[in-house]
Amino acid sequence: MASKGHGDTDSGRLPPAPAYSKEVPPGHNAVYPVPTVVPPPPSYLTPSAPPVHMMMSASLGPLNAVYPSPTNPGFPPPGYVTPSAPPMMPAPFGHPNAVYPAPTNPGIPPVPPGYVPPPVPAMMPAPPPDLRPTGCPPGLEYLIHVDQLLVHQTFHLAELLGWEVRNSYNVKNSIGQQVFLAEEENNCCTLQCFGPSRPFTFHIQDNLGQEVLTLTRPLACSYCCFPCCLQDLEVQSPPGIPIGYVVQECHPFLPKLTVLNERRQPQLRIKGPLFFCSCCRDVTFEVKTLDDSMLIGHISKQWSGFLREVYTDSDHFGIVFPMDLDVKMKAVLLGACFLIDFLYFEERKGDKKH
Repeated sequence: MASKGHGDTDSGRLPPAPAYSKEVPPGHNAVYPVPTVVPPPPSYLTPSAPPVHMMMSASLGPLNAVYPSPTNPGFPPPGYVTPSAPPMMPAPFGHPNAVYPAPTNPGIPPVPPGYVPPPVPAMMPAPPPDLRPTGCPPGLEYLIHVDQLLVHQTFHLAELLGWEVRNSYNVKNSIGQQVFLAEEENNCCTLQCFGPSRPFTFHIQDNLGQEVLTLTRPLACSYCCFPCCLQDLEVQSPPGIPIGYVVQECHPFLPKLTVLNERRQPQLRIKGPLFFCSCCRDVTFEVKTLDDSMLIGHISKQWSGFLREVYTDSDHFGIVFPMDLDVKMKAVLLGACFLIDFLYFEERKGDKKH
């Protein structure tokens, strides 16, 4: 009986596959069953293929290759002109970055040849702010901070011969520093004819030479027995603007003066002693309120030595007033000191009035 060859089958089909054996390890001619294909769900949409320009050919190069960006040969078309950038709009008026063109002036004629421009004038410095207290005349600011003044009359050799000269005074503070300088303005005829009763004008200057006070006294009788011709002193600061007056009162025994403001309203009263002698002692004139109820200061004629008192008219005075007194009233009291000197302590042709 002849045997069948390897390719022979009973019905022309391949022999069945051997059964799976767990004893055969993978990779040693193992035979696996055919996997079961699970169909997609009914709602699944098959993705479309990417655009042609996004597909890379395998022949372009290895991985991580850098490819040029795609070109569009259809843009721009031939004859296309690229539009220019729009002009920058100017900043609105008032904006900090706004730039404005310089205005043109077609009416200015051209500069002639050889024209030399004039020199630029020097800039004047801005005036300093006005720091004076309200109501304080210019130049009297120093009086705000003092409560005492010393008035020293200047000595002149001509007084030893009985010759009347123009008076001058140094006004100092309490430690002897000069604050003001007072100079009398008068003529020789008035000096010799009227003596201490003469009219005068005093110009009081500060240490810079600026006139800060002006004292004017008209011609009047120096005796209080004539009420119609009493002494009157006007105080001006700055010159030409009255700030107060000193008026002599009519009294048969006592020397009295009244201090007035610029509206001639009484403010203070000055009262001297009944009997006074300036020999070896001071003579004090009290400064009081109008009702004589309060003493607020004094003007004293100080003893300046035997030789000076006997042979000259050079006198020394001291003025004391409250620190908070109005600066205008302080200036008027300084003027009252000069009037007191002329009324009661000036020498008339070698004869003493006291």
